[in-house]
Amino acid sequence: MSGELLRPWLHGEATGPIHVIGASGAEGVALLQYLVGELGIPRVHAHDFSADERAFAKSFRRANTSWERPERERILKALRSLPVTWHLGESYCTGLDGAGLIFASQNWFNYSSNMPALPNAIAAGVPLRGVVDLAMDLFPGTRLGVTGSNGKSTTSGLLAHLLREGLPTERALQHGGNDRNAQARLDALATSAPEDCLVWEVSNRHLRDRTVPVDIAVLTNVTANHIEDHGSWEAYVAAKARLVRGATQVAVLSATDPESVQLIESVESEGVRVWLAGCPPGDPLDRPGRGLVWVSDGTLVARAPGASSSVPVGDPTSLPLPGAHNQRNLMSAVAAALEAGLSPARLATAWSRFAPMPGRLEEVAERDGVRWIYDIQATTAPASEAGIRAVGESSRLVLLVGGEDKGMDYAGMANAAADHARAIIALPGTGAVALCEALAGRVPVTDVPDLDAALIAARNQAEAGDAVLLSPGAAFFQSRFITPGRSFARRVRDLLG
Repeated sequence: MSGELLRPWLHGEATGPIHVIGASGAEGVALLQYLVGELGIPRVHAHDFSADERAFAKSFRRANTSWERPERERILKALRSLPVTWHLGESYCTGLDGAGLIFASQNWFNYSSNMPALPNAIAAGVPLRGVVDLAMDLFPGTRLGVTGSNGKSTTSGLLAHLLREGLPTERALQHGGNDRNAQARLDALATSAPEDCLVWEVSNRHLRDRTVPVDIAVLTNVTANHIEDHGSWEAYVAAKARLVRGATQVAVLSATDPESVQLIESVESEGVRVWLAGCPPGDPLDRPGRGLVWVSDGTLVARAPGASSSVPVGDPTSLPLPGAHNQRNLMSAVAAALEAGLSPARLATAWSRFAPMPGRLEEVAERDGVRWIYDIQATTAPASEAGIRAVGESSRLVLLVGGEDKGMDYAGMANAAADHARAIIALPGTGAVALCEALAGRVPVTDVPDLDAALIAARNQAEAGDAVLLSPGAAFFQSRFITPGRSFARRVRDLLG
């Protein structure tokens, strides 16, 4: 095992026990499996606000969906048999004053049950860490982190795919972060080799109060999102900037995103090499020592930092993801992959085989010349705008929206809808209201009470050659209108027979 974070507990030098907050969640389960199940660290305390063992089991099953049911039940049984001190229900978050180290989920500050116990412990000097901190501490190889307001899941998934396809056989890839179906095991990270690579999708919540140490950092863009988690726009921008400013070697920034451009010189002042995605030679941002990746005459081209000549990499249109935003995601992923040691010749063939991520412009059905497309991950107005324009390149749209506004500017999404949508089906929520206000009557809107009514309305209004696009542009659509219940794809297929 590499790393220093757990050394005091492994060598009997720790002054207090380790406390794991949120033991039934995916992060808590991974921590307990490794700390106690793998390393056998004594005096570990497991906290969960489940009232009793039955409620804990229910919470565990709801949060840990990447395992098939038999494996999930086996892990639950093993978890409950670990030699830890359990704090459930009323004993949740008790005893933290004597802790030596606290692990909590990235979203700990949004749970009232953690207040004021966790802030008090932090103020008393107890270190607070998360799974990502331990992962980076354990892994001995090249650590690649991806963050951004929009596109980080696609970019991190694409980067992991490029490395998985293009690395020599003696170099292994690990992939972790926000995607529950792409979780690197902590024991696998600890036993990795120095030549291996780790790709991690880094949330703004990870960066809220700490730097995540990576070797190669990718920032896709910074737009208004999750401001409520940070208190202000300035604090949110500062959080996103921590990843690239804290990189040990390389930062990949978007040359077309104004906030990212503002960070270039401050990142370089930290001694970090910079790649600019979407910046051709001769651009005002093209300076000596900066790497560039851009598209010229239908070919993606790269010039490494300090290089005097460029290298053609491949045809970006062979990426099986539509839209200009995915072309930008590809450029960022290519820059990071080149820095990780991939040859340009391996990249183009690799990206042509990339499978689109579930819920990202995912076509779930086609009937009578109408495509039904699921873009549930577009929970911000800029993300939805990108999806609308991508699908709108080939089809008129019937657009399904709804959910809660997070204080975003809906002008861009409204303009995209006005350009490409023949009709909008609006489910309840302040996000739909904000979009309709920005539209100012440019597209007909039908208000509906729920998703099933929305699908019926969409079927009745769509014409052959159209696409019905669910792209909420707002928060909480999934939890409010889909879960619990049938999936979007199942509802569409049932409707179409």
